[in-house]
Formats: sequence, C-alpha cells, structure tokens
Amino acid sequence: MNPLVSLYNAISLTHLIPVGGEDLDRLSGDVRLTRAGHAEPPVLLLGEKEPRSPHEGEVIYTDDIGALCRRWNWKEADRTKLTPETKNAVLVIEALPPLTSDMLQRAVEELAALVERHVGGAVSTLFLHRENPEGSLR
Repeated sequence: MNPLVSLYNAISLTHLIPVGGEDLDRLSGDVRLTRAGHAEPPVLLLGEKEPRSPHEGEVIYTDDIGALCRRWNWKEADRTKLTPETKNAVLVIEALPPLTSDMLQRAVEELAALVERHVGGAVSTLFLHRENPEGSLR
C-alpha cells in the first residue's frame, strides 16, 4: 500500500470527512464528478473480484475510460489506486455541510503538511466548488 493512503485515512478519521486518492498518471483525460448514466462501463473496485457497473444516478468520479470512484469517493477503482510505484497523486477531500470552509482549509493544510513531511515531493492545492467548478491537476 502507498503511504499516502495511511496519511489521508488519518485526516479522514481525525476530521470525520471523506478523503480519497488516485494515481494521477493512471487517469485518462479529464476527471469529472457526475451522476452515472444507464450504461456506464463496469469498473473493478478495490477488494472486489468482479467488475460492476455503477447504478444509474449514483454519484461517481469518472475519466475518459470509466468510473474512478463510486458513491462519491467511497468505493475506489483498482485501475487508479495508489501503489508503492505511484509518483503523482491527486488526493480528494469532500466537504459538505456542516463542514465549514475553515474546517476544510485546516484539513487540507494538515494533509499537505503530512505529505510533505512523510512522503516528500511538491504539494499543490485546488479548491473546486459551485463558483469554481473546474481546474487543472497538472
């Protein structure tokens, strides 16, 4: 397992918020947060033996190949999982009420500090929301 998983799980448990991560180099095209259509391609999720299609209307993260995560960032796909070989990662923190922007900022800062201290490399942050719905990961 990649040490980033342990770090983001610590933040998730400390702040009681959903946090996930994907290998940026395994993504294909743009990442989108959307609702699954009726004919989504099957996706192999971590810990499962058979790929399954997301349910119509289910909230998923997807790229040009298919779902990266199902049910927001709860069920992650095997295809884009963080591994010991991962060199570039995207970590996602989801913030819905009652989490405030200050609470989110604190969680992001703590995660960034943990990553820099224990994993190394460069950390950059990007906040997406209704008024800023897209950004560049590279």
